[in-house]
Amino acid sequence: MTAASTASQSRDKLHLQLARLFRNKIATGEWTVGQSIPTVEELEALHSVSRTTVRMAVHALVDEGLLQTRKRGGTKVVGQPYKPPSFLLPTTWQELVAFGEQIQQTTLQQANDCVPPIPAGFPSPGELASAYTYFLRVHKHGDARFCLSELYLEQNLYPRLQEQLERTTLAQALGNDPAQIATARQYLSVAPADELIAEHLGVPLGTPLMQALRWACNPQGLIVYWAKVRFISEYVHIEMDLLK
Repeated sequence: MTAASTASQSRDKLHLQLARLFRNKIATGEWTVGQSIPTVEELEALHSVSRTTVRMAVHALVDEGLLQTRKRGGTKVVGQPYKPPSFLLPTTWQELVAFGEQIQQTTLQQANDCVPPIPAGFPSPGELASAYTYFLRVHKHGDARFCLSELYLEQNLYPRLQEQLERTTLAQALGNDPAQIATARQYLSVAPADELIAEHLGVPLGTPLMQALRWACNPQGLIVYWAKVRFISEYVHIEMDLLK
C-alpha cells in the first residue's frame, strides 16, 4: 500500500466521523433549519482537519438532504436527520435468533483456524474448541450502519452451516435446537469505539457504544459460538421485567 493510498483511506475515515458530528449538530438543534453553518475555512480550523475532509463531510450531508450549498451564499441547514429506529436488544437466545430477521448484514472478513479473544479475567464460559471460523460482519438498517459483529463459530460446524450463513446470522443458522445449544449467555457493557469501529461504523474514536459479549455451548460444554457485538447506542435499548 502506498503512502498516498494510506492518506486517502485516513481522510475517508475522518470525513465519515466529521459528517456524523455535523449530523449530530443538526439533530440536537445546535445547527437549526435555515441557519448558515460556519465556512469551510472556519470548520477546517475548528476541527483541525484538511479542507478536503471538511468538503467531503459537507457534501455527504448535502447528498442526505440536510445541507444546501450556494455560490457565494455559503451552506445552510435545510433538513433534519432521519431518526433511526431503536431495536430492542435481545436478552434470550430465542430473541437473538428472531433479531436476525430485522437487520441486513454484510460479511467483511472471514478466516479459519481462529480462537475467540476471551478477555483476561473473564469467567470461563465453557471449553474452547481447537479452532473457530471467524466472521467480521457489519449490520445495517436501510443504508445506515449501526452494528459491528466479531463472530466465532466452532470450525467443525461451518461446512454444515455454510450455505445458511450466506443469508442468515450465526444465531439463526444454529437455531433453537437444544441438541446443539444447551446454554447461552450475554454480558452487556459500555465500551469506547476503537479504530475498527471508527473505520466501519464511521464514529469518532472513544464514542460510547453498547457492547454485548455472547457465547453458546453445546450439551458437552464446548463453546460453539462466541460473539463480540458493538452497537451505536441510539439504535438499541433494553427492556426487562423487574418482577420476574
